[in-house]
Amino acid sequence: MSRFFHSFNGRMILAVVGIHLLLVPVLLFGIYRVIKPSLEAQFVNYVRSDALLFSNLVTPRLQHSKAGELQGLLGEFLLNGRLAFAEIATERGNIRADIELNAQQQFQEDFFFGEHDDDIYFLAVPILNPEDGSLAMLRLGYDERQIQRDIATIYQRSAYFVAVYMGLTLLVVGLFGRKLVMPLERLRDEAEQIAAGNHTGQFNSGTKITEVAALAEHLEKMRQALLSARDAALQAAGAKSEFLANMSHEIRTPMNGIIGMIGLALRTELTPQQREFLGMANSSADALLRIVNDILDFSKIEARKLELDHAPFKVRESLGDTLKLLAGHAHEKDLELMLRIDPATPDDLLGDVGRLNQVIINLVGNAIKFTQHGEIVVQVKPESVDENKVCLQIAVSDTGMGISPDKQQLIFEAFAQIDASSTRKFGGTGLGLSISSRLVELMGGHLSLESEEHKGSTFFFTAVFDRHTKSELDAPFQPLIDVKNLPVLIVDDNAINLRVFSEILNHWGMRPTTVDSGEAAITALRNMAETGEAYALILLDAMMPIMDGFMVAQAIREDQRFEPVTIMMLSSADRPDDCERCHDLGINLYVRKPVKHSELWNAIQSALGKSAKAAEAALTVLAEPPRKLRILLAEDNPVNQYMAVVLLEERGHTVKVANNGQEVLDILATDILFDLILMDVQMPVMDGFQATEAIRAGERETGKHMRIIAMTAHALKGDRERCLAVGMDDYIAKPVQEQDLLAMVECWNMAGTEQADNHSMASALLAEPALDWQQALSRVRGRQQMLCKMMTLFQEQSAPLLNDMADAIQRQDADLLRLSAHTLKSSANSIGAFPFGKIAQQLETMGHEAAFTDAAASYELLQQASIRLEPAIQEYLHEFQE
Repeated sequence: MSRFFHSFNGRMILAVVGIHLLLVPVLLFGIYRVIKPSLEAQFVNYVRSDALLFSNLVTPRLQHSKAGELQGLLGEFLLNGRLAFAEIATERGNIRADIELNAQQQFQEDFFFGEHDDDIYFLAVPILNPEDGSLAMLRLGYDERQIQRDIATIYQRSAYFVAVYMGLTLLVVGLFGRKLVMPLERLRDEAEQIAAGNHTGQFNSGTKITEVAALAEHLEKMRQALLSARDAALQAAGAKSEFLANMSHEIRTPMNGIIGMIGLALRTELTPQQREFLGMANSSADALLRIVNDILDFSKIEARKLELDHAPFKVRESLGDTLKLLAGHAHEKDLELMLRIDPATPDDLLGDVGRLNQVIINLVGNAIKFTQHGEIVVQVKPESVDENKVCLQIAVSDTGMGISPDKQQLIFEAFAQIDASSTRKFGGTGLGLSISSRLVELMGGHLSLESEEHKGSTFFFTAVFDRHTKSELDAPFQPLIDVKNLPVLIVDDNAINLRVFSEILNHWGMRPTTVDSGEAAITALRNMAETGEAYALILLDAMMPIMDGFMVAQAIREDQRFEPVTIMMLSSADRPDDCERCHDLGINLYVRKPVKHSELWNAIQSALGKSAKAAEAALTVLAEPPRKLRILLAEDNPVNQYMAVVLLEERGHTVKVANNGQEVLDILATDILFDLILMDVQMPVMDGFQATEAIRAGERETGKHMRIIAMTAHALKGDRERCLAVGMDDYIAKPVQEQDLLAMVECWNMAGTEQADNHSMASALLAEPALDWQQALSRVRGRQQMLCKMMTLFQEQSAPLLNDMADAIQRQDADLLRLSAHTLKSSANSIGAFPFGKIAQQLETMGHEAAFTDAAASYELLQQASIRLEPAIQEYLHEFQE
C-alpha cells in the first residue's frame, strides 16, 4: 500500500480525491446560500397565491351566513397537502373546519406572515363581507417541513452526483496514469536488465509521448556509452593483468637467481664481513620480494580473485611462530614484543592462517617501524563463540609516535603514506594497511584504529573462523611431568608480561607468584624459604632495571638458604654472551622472547629435566632423499640453471639441462629414462606449455606418463590451473626456496616411475629401513604417545585396505585402487614407513591413470613391505610401553 501511494498513479489519485473533498463543502455552502432562499421564496409565493384563492372562495359564502357550508369548505382546504390550519374569524365568532386539524395552536397576530416554532407558517387574509360590509379574517397555517425535505433531496442528489463524478474522474485518471507510467516501467525494467549485466537489450519506451520518448533516447545513448566504457575497462583490465603477469615473471626470475645464489654463498667458507654483507643482501632481496607480493596481492584483491584457504590451525602455535619471526627486528631496537591470548580463546580453528599471519606481520611490522622505545603487545580474545564459529578480536598496540587524526583514515587507502615527502624517514609501498583491511573484510571482520600523537597506536580487527573438530590423533598428549599445583615465581618488570605468563601457568594448573623487580624476587624466595617450602621453577626476565636477571640468578645461587631451584631465563635481547653467562650461573634454560605456548611448555618440561628428548625431536631437518633421481631441467636463465643444478646435485640427484622446450623434446627423443622434468614456462623457441602439450601428445600413443613440474615466475591466480590444464603434474612458483623445491621433487619420487626397473626398485626399497620412527617422532614434536596411537591405527586399517586394493586390481576398479592406496600412503608416511608409502603412492598413480599393467607386481612388492613393517612397529610399541 505504501508503495502504491508513492507511485505516480497513487499520487494522482490522492490529488484528485483531495480536490473533490475540498469542493464538497463549497457545494454544500452554495446550496445553503442559493437554493434554500429560492425554495423559501417560492413557498411564500405559493402560500399567498393559495390564500388569495381561498379568500375568493370564502367571500361569497359569508353573505348568506352559511356556517356549515364554510366549515365544509375549510375542510376541503385542509385536504390540500400543505395546509395544516384553517379558520375564519368573524364578529359573530370563529368558524373552524369540520375535520380534525393538524395544528391546533391558537392564532396570534404577532405570527402574521411569520414562522412558528412547530414549522407552521401562518398568515391572515382580510375578507370583506359583501352583505353587510363587516370585516372577517381568513387565518391559514402552512406546513414548512416540505421545504426542508426538498432541501435534503437536493443535498442527496448532489452527493450522488459528486460520487459518480469522482468515480469517473478516478477511472479516467487511473487509465491515463497507467498509460503514462507503463513506458516508464518498461524503461526501468530495461535499466535493471542492463544493471544485471545483460547489455544486449535496447531502451525503447514504446510510446509517442514526447518527453518519455526523449528520455528513452537519452538512456539508449547512455547504454551505448556504458558498453564502450565497459569494453575499454575490460581491455584495460586485461592489459593490466598481462602486465602484472609479465612483470611478476620478469622480477621473480632474477630474484630466484639472487636469493638462490646468496643462499649457496652463505653455505661456503666466508669471512665475518663477507657473511655480514651477504646477510644484508639476503634481507634486501626478501624485502623486494615482499614488495612484489604486496603488489600482486593488491591486484588480486582489486580484481576480486583472492580466495581464502580453509584449513585447520592452532591459534597459539601459529601466532607464536609469527611473532618469533618479528622478534629479531623488535629486539634490535630494544623493544619488548609480547603476545597475550585470553585463556578462553579456542585453540583449534579452521581458516586461512596464512592470511591471518599476513595481517599480524603487517601490523606488528609497522608498529616496530614507528616505535623507538617501549613495547608492542598483541592481544587476542574471543568476541563471540558458539559450537561452529569463533569471532576473534585481535589488537596490536604500540608506544610509538602515533598518528594524527587527519591522517588516520588516509593510511587505509592504497599507496597512501603518512609522510609522502621526499625527506620521509620511513619507506614502504603504502599497500600494507590497505591489503590488511581488505583481508580482514574477507575474513568477516573490520580493521579500525585508535591513536594519539606521541602516545602510541592500537589497531583492532576481528576475524571469523570455523571451529575445528579434533580427531583422536589430535588429542592432547600426556605431559611427561605433572605440573599441577607446582609453585612458580615469575620475575619481570613489565606488568603485561607478568599477566601473560600468570594466565598461561594458571591455565596449566600451576601456582604462579608474580613480582616486578629483582629485589622483590629475593624477598619472595626468602619468605617461601621461611615457610619450609620452595619454588619449583623461576621464570626470570633478563632485562630489568637496577638488578637484572643475571644479578638475581647470581644472588640465588650464592645464597645458601635457597634450595637448588630450576631457573629459566627469558630475554628480549640477543646478546652473544648471554648463553655463556647462563651456563656460568647454572641457569637451566635460556629462551628468547616472545615465548610461544608450546615453547614455554616444552621449555618448562626440559628445564625440569624430563623432556630434553622431546625438545631435540622438535628440530626439523630435511631427511635424506628416498632415492636418487634423474631430472631433466628446462630453464633458459643461466643463474637459475646453476642454482637448481647445485641444489639437486648436492642431494645426489642427476640433472640434465635444456635451454628451451625444443631441446627438451630433442633430449627425450634419445633418452626417456628421466624420473621427472622441471619445466620453466616462459622460454624462447618453445615455451613450457607447448613442450608439455607435445610430450602428452606422444604419450597418448605410448601409454607412458612423464612427471612434469612447472617451475615458473608466474604467480597470479589461474597460472597454476593453466599449468595443470596443459598436462603438468604440479606447480612451484619462483623464486624457489630450497626446501620447497626439494620437497616437491622428492615428493614425486615417492610415486616411483614407470620407466624404472621393478626389480631394482624392489631391491632399493627392501634395502631401506622399514620404519624411520625418529623422523616420524620429530613430525609430532616428540609426542610418543600420539605416535604409538597412530601406529596402532595403521595396523588396524592396513589389512582391510590391502584386501580392497587386491579386489580393485582384480576387477580393474581404478577409483577403488586410487582411494585405498592414497589412504595407505598417507598413513604410512605419517608413522615413518616411507618404503611402504612409496609403493602405495605408485599404486595410487596407477589408479589415477587406470594403468593396471604393473599393478599386480607393485601390489606384491607392497605386501613384502608390509611383512617387513609389522615387526618394526611391534618392536617400537613394545619398547615404548616398557
